Amino acid sequence: MLSPLAGVLARQHVVLRERLDACLPVPGVVDVDGFDEFRRALLRHVRDEEGIIIPALVEAMGAEPAFRAGLRKDHVGIAALCVPLPEREWVENLRDLLDEHYRTEEAPGGFVDLCHQHLSGRATELLAAMAVAPALELPAFRKGPGVKERFDQVLMAIGVVQPFRARKP
Repeated sequence: MLSPLAGVLARQHVVLRERLDACLPVPGVVDVDGFDEFRRALLRHVRDEEGIIIPALVEAMGAEPAFRAGLRKDHVGIAALCVPLPEREWVENLRDLLDEHYRTEEAPGGFVDLCHQHLSGRATELLAAMAVAPALELPAFRKGPGVKERFDQVLMAIGVVQPFRARKP
């Protein structure tokens, strides 16, 4: 059984995946309002991990976990994928990235496991800090000519899989 903090993190992954799936109600359609709600929840989750949980984990371990650089890269890529006005292909590729990211975080010895091992005694404190963190102020979606290409360049530069790959019907 996971500690309360590790359990919350793992449950958030499930809820976020369900919210993302709900943004794709029928083929060819993206629920943009639903995606906006999803990205707010996702970016809050990332902000909590980066700003609250990971610093506490580094402190408890006395060093950064071996996967820290990869986690940070994923978080930057995930945040970038939440900026452009979503299109179906965009959302499907984000879902693929998140699935891989969550598998990594939830693997034995991964982020959730280390939180369970090292932060169980601080769960109440850290969950409270997450609860009182201010709401995120997000800009409107970016759209227009060249937006996808600019974000492709950013994502490729940080080593995240290119999100606009063609999908077979």
